[in-house]
Amino acid sequence: MRGIKKYFKFVVWFSILFLAIGCSNSSSGSSSSGAENNSTSEATAEETKEKDDETKEKDDESESKQNIQAALESMFNGPNEKLEKALDGMKNKDFGSEDYQKHLSDSAEYFEQHYKPYVSDSFYEASFIDSPDASYYLKAAYPEIQLKTEGITIEDKEDYYKFSIDVSYTTNKSGEGKTVEIRGHAQTNEEGKVSSFNFINPNELYLELS
Repeated sequence: MRGIKKYFKFVVWFSILFLAIGCSNSSSGSSSSGAENNSTSEATAEETKEKDDETKEKDDESESKQNIQAALESMFNGPNEKLEKALDGMKNKDFGSEDYQKHLSDSAEYFEQHYKPYVSDSFYEASFIDSPDASYYLKAAYPEIQLKTEGITIEDKEDYYKFSIDVSYTTNKSGEGKTVEIRGHAQTNEEGKVSSFNFINPNELYLELS
């Protein structure tokens, strides 16, 4: 009888010990799994942030290039009928007269629509002071020549953009045309809008138009 009780106590003790070991392993496994999950979550969050940063950087670069291209196209395409009418009106009116001011306003409105949306406010204000300015080539082409951009290449450098433009110029009367490559650098602000243009060969096309 004592042997049975002793055996029974041994079985109960062993069962309790086995259960305790099992619970300990389970707790340890859960803790380890939680740590691994936390580590994985942190790594995933960091990777996601890096991808988001890369995507934003690419989007900013793309927007900058789009604005540079659009601004250049507005400078080297035309003049269209509206701008020609404004330039013609200023040419044939007395400086400072009411009619002259009206045509001058129409000319400014043209560049507000076709040029201003792609450049910073401060650069827009300076764009008609520096030479060559935003209207430089279109005024040189008027009234006998039409300009057209045939191709624009924009390359991202460390802190600026390098661009080249093939600009064709066609004489209205003869229909004859040639192409000149214009090269330069551009910079954009944090919003991706053009903050500066620096033309490397600004007079090459201008001399052809003169």
